[in-house]
Amino acid sequence: MGMKIPALAVKQWLIPEWDEISFGEPPRTRPEPHFYIFSISARTLKKLTGVYRRDPSAPPAEDMGIQRRHMPERSEEILRYIQDGFPLSRIDRKKLVNQSEVSDLRMPGWLPTSVVVNILTPNDHVGAHGTPVATEHLVKVAKQAESSISEIEIPDGCLEPEWAPAVHPIEVIDGQHRLWALEEPEEEGSQWSQEFRNKIDDIEIPVVAFYGLDRTWQAYLFYTINQLAKRIDTSMVFDLYPLLRTEDWLLRFEGPNIYRESRAQDLTILLWSQPESPWKDRIIRLGGREKGKVAQAAFVRSLAASFIKRWDGGTRTGIGGLYGALKGEHQTVLNWGREQQAAFLIMAWQELRTIIINSQAKWATDLIGSLPPFDECDDDNKATREKLFSGPDSLLASDQGVRGYLCVINDILWQAHANNFISLTGWAWERGSKMSDQEAISNALETLRNQLPQPIETIQSLCTCLSDFDWRMSSALSQSDAQYTQQAAYRGSGGYKEIRRKMLAHIRESADPSLAILTAEVIDALNYEPDED
Repeated sequence: MGMKIPALAVKQWLIPEWDEISFGEPPRTRPEPHFYIFSISARTLKKLTGVYRRDPSAPPAEDMGIQRRHMPERSEEILRYIQDGFPLSRIDRKKLVNQSEVSDLRMPGWLPTSVVVNILTPNDHVGAHGTPVATEHLVKVAKQAESSISEIEIPDGCLEPEWAPAVHPIEVIDGQHRLWALEEPEEEGSQWSQEFRNKIDDIEIPVVAFYGLDRTWQAYLFYTINQLAKRIDTSMVFDLYPLLRTEDWLLRFEGPNIYRESRAQDLTILLWSQPESPWKDRIIRLGGREKGKVAQAAFVRSLAASFIKRWDGGTRTGIGGLYGALKGEHQTVLNWGREQQAAFLIMAWQELRTIIINSQAKWATDLIGSLPPFDECDDDNKATREKLFSGPDSLLASDQGVRGYLCVINDILWQAHANNFISLTGWAWERGSKMSDQEAISNALETLRNQLPQPIETIQSLCTCLSDFDWRMSSALSQSDAQYTQQAAYRGSGGYKEIRRKMLAHIRESADPSLAILTAEVIDALNYEPDED
């Protein structure tokens, strides 16, 4: 008698709806009304399992395999995850500033998702020749009457090296790459040590097992598991970052992208929550779409592409991020704390909003009509003017507009600071010991306006130039409009670069001479071709 594994029988059958399904002859026979849940060692499951992959040379209707072909890189990825967890499994350790960071990045590599299998019955026939499982190789299922308690009996001797059935008693429906990853990698030069191989053999795998499930239903399960599952929204992924990190991650900028993304996510939440921020409650944190708001993922990526991007220290290597770090170091360009960084971003957006909602440029009047300045408007007209900045027809309420403004402000301030046109290092501020985040940022905003008048004046000049930039979405225009083609060019991923180029060209043409020269230097540093301006 073989080893017995306790299992839970799960009855999942909807009456009478599922009884009305058109069942028939193989491969569409009526399934059992329950499946089984149990855990089993990776070593045992690998011995018992046969994976019947699809044959690309066989006609689809004749190919009884439902599995994908093995992708070794996927199995390698799973092995790295088991050893290191996320995010370390996806990080090139050579990019770490210090190898001591490995311990902070390592997490448990759990595999809680069940492998879905089918246990073959004595009547099941597998393969082109319809071979059944030999009686002595069968996995037996014993379900107690009127109880969910069951037993899975493993065939005697299945763990012996010489045990090699012609037909394996268990076939995989979903999860084959996890099993392949847990195979002992015997290739010469494998990075996985014998000690690690032994460890993964003893890992227990959760299993959902059907008994005597026909091919049609196996294919159906594989499809529903893999095709219909909805991927988690990226904004929700970023929202989970604070739970993944240790606090000192926020002091690290160089190396893996997750450091910069973590700081960008932190700043995004501060912009979303701070009362003075023009983005208060206008960042969508957990997925979905809403006109006039921008997804958290878009804001995080825009900050990572602008203020928090890395710089390698060269003189002709483009422009770095004001909140970024020199390549190979965690020291940032500006020694500002997170509250100062958030306050500066809020100030930059405040200045743009103030100028935009008062704009009398042609694009603005075309969009909302002729209205008096914001402060002279009644409440209804104030709400209309506000739409120039945060309305559904404004690029400033879109991913492209956010990315464009953040990049251009960072680009020009970087160049101005590097040329000593302004100084961003004269801001002395410390957080009070009893201040909340909101109180600290409010306090930092006050000191910022007192201590950095020159950078603020530069931002105001930039925003004045940008008030004449056409911020209309292409959807607000008819296709016969002469400006439609240009506004449509801002859509999609290519729109990020296009709007940045056009904004810089607009500032160079309309700003005062000193700012125009700075902007021309930025265009040159970014290697934008003359005909792209």
